[in-house]
Amino acid sequence: MFSASGLASGMDWSSIIDSMVQIESQPLTLLANKKSALNAQISKLGDLSSKLSDLESAAGALKTGGVLGLTATTSSTSFSATAGSGATAGRYSVEVNQLAQAAKARSQGFASGSAGVTGGSLTLSVQGKAYDPITLTDGESLADVAYSINQLGAPVSAVVVNDGTNSYLSLNNRDTGYPLTGAAADALKWTESYTGSQGQALGLASVQGAQNAVVTVDKLKFTRQSNTISDALPGVTLNLTAQTPGTTDDLVLNNDATATQANLQKFVTAYNTVMGVLQSNLDASDVTDRERNLTGDSSVRMLQMQLQSLTSTPVAGLVGVRTLADLGIKTQKDGSLTIDTTTLQSALSINPGAANAIFADPVNGMAKKFSDLVDSYVAPGSGILTLDSQAKTDQVSSIDSQTTQMQVRIDAYRQTLQDQFTAMESIISGLKATSSFLTQQSNQSSSK
Repeated sequence: MFSASGLASGMDWSSIIDSMVQIESQPLTLLANKKSALNAQISKLGDLSSKLSDLESAAGALKTGGVLGLTATTSSTSFSATAGSGATAGRYSVEVNQLAQAAKARSQGFASGSAGVTGGSLTLSVQGKAYDPITLTDGESLADVAYSINQLGAPVSAVVVNDGTNSYLSLNNRDTGYPLTGAAADALKWTESYTGSQGQALGLASVQGAQNAVVTVDKLKFTRQSNTISDALPGVTLNLTAQTPGTTDDLVLNNDATATQANLQKFVTAYNTVMGVLQSNLDASDVTDRERNLTGDSSVRMLQMQLQSLTSTPVAGLVGVRTLADLGIKTQKDGSLTIDTTTLQSALSINPGAANAIFADPVNGMAKKFSDLVDSYVAPGSGILTLDSQAKTDQVSSIDSQTTQMQVRIDAYRQTLQDQFTAMESIISGLKATSSFLTQQSNQSSSK
């Protein structure tokens, strides 16, 4: 292979070949630049799609969690309360009649956790559901039995405890209470059967019966399996901590403008992030690299217009407070949003329920509108940005194929040049040798 400057001709053929190949490779450089620009655009589309998904999630959170912030206050030590979506300002009387508790059982005492259990079977029924019998191998340890119980998949835990003298198998329901249509005994039942001769029987006995929670709200009694009750008052979760039958405490729910603004701010921040990405791509200047940006992408500009229009779109069926602007969400000159506290407080005084409805309405709400818009752009296989990104990805693949083919031609071109210059050097070298021989012969003839 020719790799050095001409020894016979004295010319730097290597540099000449590199220059000629470089000229031939200019289309390859253009392809590389085009690929780099497309990858930059694909990255920007991916970033925009991600930010749009975040915006959809932020709007969806206001649909499920509610916009309206309420403060739940009570002086009670028997319960606490948390207000969420659907809660309404008001004053309620609450009495905790009974706390829910889990069923528990314990075996008779064993010398240790490794002490043997008599062979046979143990069958458990938890919260009204029967589970497959557990085979007790004659003489297996108490710890082994606990392991077998935990492998059942039943909502019950089995542990070996020691009081300093004896070890016990302790069974505890993971859930409090018992099925409302059943009896307390349904929470945890067991049947022991023994056929072995080693060790001793478990001898399980109840140490705590299951109990459901009972709470009275405005003289209406609710019985539930858990001490966390979320269906007594709409949008309010009660956490019962102590039973105080005969004692009632007030629960007061007040509209909280500060909490409402904090909820809205999460949406505003997500919107502004998307708008910031759009602005950085669409605001072209003299130094903007249009090949690596989305400046010329009409779908991106259309997205910006559609997002901006939603901020002033009214939600059909609402009165007084119908748009985001009515809630105090104002559009600034740069397209970003801000919250006007005065307008928000006024909206809450006019129709506090509309704050939630603007996002939560299943047909016309903002959460639905933003979700539909975002999906039209980022949905897998059909979204506008998704298809745009896929088209650019296909272009990159095509460029890769062209680059491979072109590189093969350029390599062949270089090899041809090297072969030609090698042959030329050989001819020049031969001519020089002939010239030298003839000169030598001529000199010898002249000297005779």
